[in-house]
Amino acid sequence: MLLYRLIKKLGVVLFVMILLWSCEDDYIIQTPEVKYKTGDAITWRSKNIDDSGWSLYRGNTKDSIFWARATIDILEKPKPFIPQGMLIYGFGAYEVYWDETLIGSNGTPGNELEKIGEIDRSFIIPDSLAKKGTHLLALRMSQKYHPEKQRGLGFVVGDYKNIIQAPVVLTAITYIFAGAFLLTALYFFILYFNNRRFFPVLLFSICSFLFSLLIIIEYIKFYIPIHYSDFYVRLEIIGALTFIIAFIIPIYFSIQFSIPKRKLIATIYFFLLLFLFFYYRGEYDFTTQVLILCMWFVSIAMAITAMVQKREHAFIVLSTLLINVIFYYYFEYDIGLILSFTILLLCMFYILAQQIKKQREVYEYSLVETSRLKNELLKKKIQPHFLMNTLTSLIDWVEESPRKGVYFIEALAEEFDLLNQIEDKKLIPISQEIQLCKSFLNIMKYRKEITYSWHEEAIEETQTIPPAIIHTLIENGITHCIPDTNNTISFQLVQETSSRHRRYFLRTIAGIRKPNKATEDGTGNKYVKARLTESYGQKWDFSSQKHPQGWENIITIYV
Repeated sequence: MLLYRLIKKLGVVLFVMILLWSCEDDYIIQTPEVKYKTGDAITWRSKNIDDSGWSLYRGNTKDSIFWARATIDILEKPKPFIPQGMLIYGFGAYEVYWDETLIGSNGTPGNELEKIGEIDRSFIIPDSLAKKGTHLLALRMSQKYHPEKQRGLGFVVGDYKNIIQAPVVLTAITYIFAGAFLLTALYFFILYFNNRRFFPVLLFSICSFLFSLLIIIEYIKFYIPIHYSDFYVRLEIIGALTFIIAFIIPIYFSIQFSIPKRKLIATIYFFLLLFLFFYYRGEYDFTTQVLILCMWFVSIAMAITAMVQKREHAFIVLSTLLINVIFYYYFEYDIGLILSFTILLLCMFYILAQQIKKQREVYEYSLVETSRLKNELLKKKIQPHFLMNTLTSLIDWVEESPRKGVYFIEALAEEFDLLNQIEDKKLIPISQEIQLCKSFLNIMKYRKEITYSWHEEAIEETQTIPPAIIHTLIENGITHCIPDTNNTISFQLVQETSSRHRRYFLRTIAGIRKPNKATEDGTGNKYVKARLTESYGQKWDFSSQKHPQGWENIITIYV
């Protein structure tokens, strides 16, 4: 079943890859040699002028007009009644001359008072000029904004309908990915919000959200006109998103695989990325490639380390990373980036799904374990040994002091009555739990002839907790501790509250019966943990250890 699901996922990815590849086939960019000359003469649009002395580099033209010339090929004879066109990737304002004929403009060259025009602009070529063969393209241009930036020109020539539709189809497909990962991010954020202890869920949510933003920003130019002066803002945003994603993904794997010294590794890796980001800043696409390669190398190193340590899912992660490298190098940059990130996030999603499944199984097991332990504790209360010792103590007290014998009987009745009230409840008020504890200590005072004192501090009586967990810890304290010189064992319950948690400290102030014995979970501690899991899932902590005054149990419940 699992293999079938994986094959289905791979099939969907492969199908999308084919769609994206087909879009690219209809969208081939020509990059002919472009010659530049600063100045302005309308005759420079002519085919007959000698441009052998023109420069292959534009230089810093500042506010001046300059011309660019290139030869463009129409490779096949156009079909009848199908208009031909061209798409120009240009940085600046320009007029377009095709075989000496003005076919359109993008902004106003030499008079860029307003930011008019787009980074890429499509134009229809007149039918009389759209013949198979070589044609002259001349651009009268200016670049008022960022004149020092030397960006080349790109051209697409062919079926005008395809020129317009191809980027829209490509963007629509990629935006499906963006929408899917945005929904995934929201789902896992809500999942983390309900269980804040599972930090990898938050990291995956952030990665999915940033990846959806990365896709949107990458292809937003096909939907929203972007003036060339704002082009670098978009590139800076892409670089920043890539930087964060490149940092989070290896951190995610380091947590999932419990890599040793991961905090130190994360710190070193962060400063390495930061150095690369600022060192190559301004090179944009190359900067993102360097960051992604760095992310892959670190992630692969972590996956190999996890395989050596025989961590679960390490082989799947390593295989995914290696497949991503192949995609990244064999596909066009944008498509390879989207496909590799998609498969990597699917891998992260698979690991999270397996962990959540295990957590669910543990939770369901805890419910069964809770029921079993409740029965064990109930049997412990009514088993012959307990009853015989209690009745023997009761006989002694009746003979020696009938009045105290009556108190003993009343305390025993109250204990069983309270246990009967709470045994089937999931949560009870802490005031009722304290009442149960006091009743139990009252019984043990007559049984053991030891003074048991109870102190509480800052208790919010309206709060609820699972039944009998503090009662169980008090039983443990009586069993494993000995009274002090005054024949007293004291119990102190303190509550500490913050905006994120409630914490209960239960201290047994007494001597420890076997101080050198190794601590291990008995029935009591197992019951406490099972009850906490049943009521709070994973949003709790429990510890039990020695204390300078005796023994201390700490229960933390996260809000």
